[in-house]
Amino acid sequence: MIVDFGRRAAANYRVQREAERLSQEVELARLHQADLLARRSYVASDLYVEEVARQELKWASPGETVLVIMPTPEAVASVAAEATAATAHPIVQTPTQAWLHLFFGPSPGQAVSQ
Repeated sequence: MIVDFGRRAAANYRVQREAERLSQEVELARLHQADLLARRSYVASDLYVEEVARQELKWASPGETVLVIMPTPEAVASVAAEATAATAHPIVQTPTQAWLHLFFGPSPGQAVSQ
């Protein structure tokens, strides 16, 4: 009889723990559902539609003018020239020299590359 009582108490404890876990899981699901409902109402609003139209689709309201700034060929060429100049003559350093340069700056006889 005592052994049976112990088994039933242990089983009851496991059932209670499982019920608490499931209760927490249900509460989390309700919170997630509330978040989704709030998101759905926001997405259905005119404010969201206007935000997407302006930011992603680049639309404008009547009377507004959309300006698109295009890069000039000279600017693109100068950036490309700077990139090739920087990679044309890489400075070869030992790992020790690289660390010293990082922490203490260039040594007096070393050229500074920018």
